[in-house]
Amino acid sequence: MENDFKLHEPQTIAELQSLIREASIISLNTRKDSPSPPNTITLSLSGFQKIVEYQPEEYTITVEAGAKVSDVISILDEQGQYLPFDPPFIDKYSTIGGMIANGYSGPGGNRYGILRDFILGLTFIDGLGNRIKTGGKVVKNAAGFDVPKLMVGSQASLGVITEATFKVFPLPETYRTILFRFDTFESGHAALLALGRSRFTLDALDLDSQGSLVIRLSGQSDSMDVRIQALETLIGRSHEVFSEDKSIWTTSLKLQAFPQAGLLLKIPSSPTSIRKIEAELAPYSTQRRYSIGGFVSWVHSDNSVCELSELLQKLDLAAQIVSGDTIEHVIGTDHPRAFYDRIKQALDPQRKFANIYKK
Repeated sequence: MENDFKLHEPQTIAELQSLIREASIISLNTRKDSPSPPNTITLSLSGFQKIVEYQPEEYTITVEAGAKVSDVISILDEQGQYLPFDPPFIDKYSTIGGMIANGYSGPGGNRYGILRDFILGLTFIDGLGNRIKTGGKVVKNAAGFDVPKLMVGSQASLGVITEATFKVFPLPETYRTILFRFDTFESGHAALLALGRSRFTLDALDLDSQGSLVIRLSGQSDSMDVRIQALETLIGRSHEVFSEDKSIWTTSLKLQAFPQAGLLLKIPSSPTSIRKIEAELAPYSTQRRYSIGGFVSWVHSDNSVCELSELLQKLDLAAQIVSGDTIEHVIGTDHPRAFYDRIKQALDPQRKFANIYKK
């Protein structure tokens, strides 16, 4: 049966609630290149782009889900503030709601935490059309059961996010990005583990499949040289400097832009497990980047969904499909499925939104 595609762009909460109540299947297209299932009502939140409230003195900002991530970053930058979880994949289409639904955090999450650690409150519409407000708008008021964290990475399968409140941080005085090259992946991995156990405070700590270790530091300008010298002493080799801080973060898997083709996977990992992941993935047609100190593995591959899912099952891992021409959301193992199904039943009993696990 062919899909009679029609994009709906509600302008009010009441209109959005009505569409959800009347629909059988709903899609938000939060993921690049993802096709919609047949007979789906596709929603756009382009009518929800306002900055609801910004209190620089309280270090909080509340925005509607259709707001562009790049616009929010610019507004914060004007006040000398930023989102420390370092949102990746920022382009003209990237929205706050899509970022939350997919749980995107960049390399900068290594120091202060990932996206879910910075959400104070969320407002969303569940599968019955109910408007649900959770959390608070200031740090001291955020209390109760932490429903917002359930929505992060849910890929729009539990409800339609309409508004979010974030805590933000003041911008550091300066940044410095340095690179340490190693002859083998194993040597670079050993250095990553040593740094993870050390006293060093690193904004970003990433490792690529060639064994190059990339570190980003922030803080006062007059402390940088001393900190870098201490890193060289620990690692036992000299560093390379990049004149443009952002350049290195766009070269490996291009986390500032989605790949033009193939599948991009995000795999929850641990620093000690990535050596095994690398050994298993190396023979395949993949590019790999181990980010946030090794707790997130990014994999770009031209292999099929079935091949990658079987490989992940062998490793007892699951992966979120970030971009690619497939309706699959999560592949590999499905250990959290029982818990997810209980939440799904509570928030979307009629199964109007996508299910991230295969039936």
